[in-house]
Amino acid sequence: MKLTKNQWLVFVVICFIGTFANLDKSMIGFTADKLISTYGFTKAQMGNLSSVFYVSFILVTIPGGWLVDRFGYKKFVVLSLGILAIFSFLFGNASSLAAILFLRFMVGFGQAGYTNGAPKIISMHYQNDQCAKVQSLVVATAGIGGILASTVGETIIQKNWHNAYYFLAAGYLIAMLAVIFLMKEKKETATATKNVQQKAGFFDAWKNKNTLLLALAVLFSNLVGVALMFWLPNVLRVNFGVEDQIVLSKIMVVFYIIMTIATASSGTVITKYFKGKELKFIFVTSVITAACLLVFIMAPVYSVALAALYVSVFTMMMAFAGLLAVPYQLVPANIIGASFAVLNIGAFAGGIISPQLVSMFAQKDSYLYSFICLSVCMIISGGCALLVKKTKEA
Repeated sequence: MKLTKNQWLVFVVICFIGTFANLDKSMIGFTADKLISTYGFTKAQMGNLSSVFYVSFILVTIPGGWLVDRFGYKKFVVLSLGILAIFSFLFGNASSLAAILFLRFMVGFGQAGYTNGAPKIISMHYQNDQCAKVQSLVVATAGIGGILASTVGETIIQKNWHNAYYFLAAGYLIAMLAVIFLMKEKKETATATKNVQQKAGFFDAWKNKNTLLLALAVLFSNLVGVALMFWLPNVLRVNFGVEDQIVLSKIMVVFYIIMTIATASSGTVITKYFKGKELKFIFVTSVITAACLLVFIMAPVYSVALAALYVSVFTMMMAFAGLLAVPYQLVPANIIGASFAVLNIGAFAGGIISPQLVSMFAQKDSYLYSFICLSVCMIISGGCALLVKKTKEA
């Protein structure tokens, strides 16, 4: 991928922000586990910790596109990073449940700002044939953030969980300064983009059947992904008796390495081997994921359970990547931006439901019923993808 010096600079800054944003998302699972043991919070209360985060995500996403167009991505992203720095620091000082939930809610505002701003940055700084590759690599920071969360983050949390969020705050502050001083916003491009987007209203996408089906598929797929990232440390303790922090960290590192590989390679795999068959690919990988989740939670042999877990992560991320790729082929070009906003809302809704759903079916000594529920969700996701039809207007 041939990029100019400025494009490389923008790429590094976006990936840096993405890494810290995903470190934040992944680290919260270890933090929840620590809060349960330290303060005696229940699983249901820690489920709220993730839910309030995604509620604020949705509140920002609904007007997010308009805000970026109206004020420019630079102001929007800088403000978001400022919010993240301030409230991550304050989160590190919290000890009461009310304060922890409120501050996590505010962190969600900042995270959503980055999520809505990043696609705009990519579209303005890269050519059309470069955007997909850059996007896939930026999305791969989810795995990188997870690896850091399972190593650096988990180590800091075990020693003093407050320090982990001071570390995050410092990273967000550095990212904010990088955007201010290293990114030059192309105002003329932003204006042109704004004029194009004005031709189609945001709610036009809600009238498109394919968009709604894909949003439902993303909702159920992300529900499972969030559940794994949030609850897996506790699941490994409760169902498999993994108490050794070093062992737990290694398991999570491999989990996120596989996630990174799957995400980074998904574009090439789908384009090269499944072009025109993306919907069937999504369905099959979703079913495989569902089966592997059941094997993981039921397997009598520990090694078999881990193997099933890792296969499920790989196929789940492949399916999710496919869901984000097909809108470009199946949704009319004049509503593609608004359609992705609807998909994001579906993803965030899944994030809100996920922790509560898992905690609802979880037993004191087992997550069996929770994982059965997650398997059903993956099958529903794949089924929604199969119902998507190619239209004449797409």
